[in-house]
Amino acid sequence: MAIENFTNSLCAYSLVCYILQIKDRHNENILIDIEGHVLHIDFGFLLSNAPGKGLKFESAPFKLTQEMLDVMGGENSDKFRDFRTRMARGFCELQANAEKIIILVEMMLMGQSDLPCFVGGRTLIRDLKLRLFPNGRRMAFDDALRHINDLISQSVNNWRTKCYDRAQYCMQGIL
Repeated sequence: MAIENFTNSLCAYSLVCYILQIKDRHNENILIDIEGHVLHIDFGFLLSNAPGKGLKFESAPFKLTQEMLDVMGGENSDKFRDFRTRMARGFCELQANAEKIIILVEMMLMGQSDLPCFVGGRTLIRDLKLRLFPNGRRMAFDDALRHINDLISQSVNNWRTKCYDRAQYCMQGIL
């Protein structure tokens, strides 16, 4: 059950990290509860700001490390294939609800434009829409699956993610 919970919540975590551009995804900000659910606990960097004074070191769409893959049985496992399918389904649901997501972010931007995450101004709304609709319109499932597989390929054991984790270990002692 814990592996199932991990896989399901990792799908949601990954999609939210991608859509909202959640950064600072080092291991101290990612928790796993006793039932296997993945939780992100620090939302100081999202949408248009990132740690590192503008370096934007975390370029992968989301964090997908070897340890995460190992929990699912590796890249060739049935569980990881299921993860890919769940991600595509989740992405289709995000597209189906995109208008609500966009409106919420626009309202927050209008009401709290002085927050660091809104430093990108209206450009962040354009970028949000591009992440939700990379080809300009709602995707059929097969197209969404191809898009998700591309995002997964960019994320699996991403060298910049590994370097960021290593830097956090060296500077902060975070494993």
